[in-house]
Amino acid sequence: MAWTLYYDGGCNLCHASKLRAEAWAARAGQPLVVAVLQSPAAIAKGYLEADGATQMVLETEDEVLYAADAWLRLMEIAPWTLRWIAFVCRVAPLRRLAKRLYFVVARYRYRWFGTRACPRPGD
Repeated sequence: MAWTLYYDGGCNLCHASKLRAEAWAARAGQPLVVAVLQSPAAIAKGYLEADGATQMVLETEDEVLYAADAWLRLMEIAPWTLRWIAFVCRVAPLRRLAKRLYFVVARYRYRWFGTRACPRPGD
């Protein structure tokens, strides 16, 4: 079953991460559908938060993952040189650290990486 990845289309870092995830999915043979959080489907599901706290949502066959949890799940299909991060972060203290780091980067992502014109759904 295909995974669906929703990402912040207005964020340079998120866009680069989306491209990376697409490459990993293609290499792993994991079907991946990608859409921006600003799309009608994501808005209808309540994924786009007014405060911008959610910048990545991953729907898998059995769950919906947000933020760091979504990224760590995607890391499971990354090349082996990066895949170890997902497995190491299964340990509780490291998972908390990964979530904290993700939160900090998410908070400052526009300042550190810049913004981009968000593609309109259907374009």
